[in-house]
Amino acid sequence: MDPVRLHRPLKRLGQNFLKDPDVVSRIVSLARLDKNDTVLEPGAGYGVITEQLQAVAARIVAVEKDRWLAAFLRSRFRNTPSIQVVEGDVLKVHLPPFNKVVGTPPYNVSSKLILFLLSSKFEAAHLVFQKEFGERLLARPGTADYGRLSVTAQRKLVISPLLHIPRGSFDPRPKVDSLLLSLTPKPEQIGEGHDEVFDDLVRAVFSQRRRVVKGVLLRYLERRLGRSSAKTALEGLTLPDARVFQLSPGQLEDLAVQLGPWLKPERLGEKQF
Repeated sequence: MDPVRLHRPLKRLGQNFLKDPDVVSRIVSLARLDKNDTVLEPGAGYGVITEQLQAVAARIVAVEKDRWLAAFLRSRFRNTPSIQVVEGDVLKVHLPPFNKVVGTPPYNVSSKLILFLLSSKFEAAHLVFQKEFGERLLARPGTADYGRLSVTAQRKLVISPLLHIPRGSFDPRPKVDSLLLSLTPKPEQIGEGHDEVFDDLVRAVFSQRRRVVKGVLLRYLERRLGRSSAKTALEGLTLPDARVFQLSPGQLEDLAVQLGPWLKPERLGEKQF
């Protein structure tokens, strides 16, 4: 069943529907699913990917926020018990367990969807994002696109580009091309118990991403500990000779571990530079 514009796409929901059947087949094939997999599909739309997913996976949880499209999906797959249609925001609704994630989620939830995945248990995700957003996720330390999003995602995920998707593959046609990315959780890291410190540190220092690490850290610690304690804490740190945007997730992880004894939860908050 070809995706047909049966109702006007809603801009506020970021709706761009994939219409190229060859791209749909590539996305599903690259996910390497089998009959042991339960797949979460965020933003199922007209169900063009859903239909192919159900042929290779055990169960599909197709989530759609648009009420009209959710009703359409329930009607389309009413005789397919392996497909569960969930109406609502994938970031807010209660979801059954899943181990894989595949789909073309609305562009406007991309950042929040990454944070959702970082707090979820899953084995692998294959998701389509705007090209610029995908490049930020993939950006290496020291590059223009490298920032807080890159660090946060790369800290816990192995991210790989799989497929370039031209804008003409969607209806309505977006202004930019897209990328299919593979995202796989990393094994638990040594700094896993310092999540609050890591997040607070990265949020603060990347507000001055081109400054030298030592100076930025001193200002950060002064706001968290006071001037005297900040100088004492800084003297005990092993610091890289670099600017903030040149630090790898591993180096930032190491700083968070070193700062852990100094930065208790009650000292963390929204007070930034």
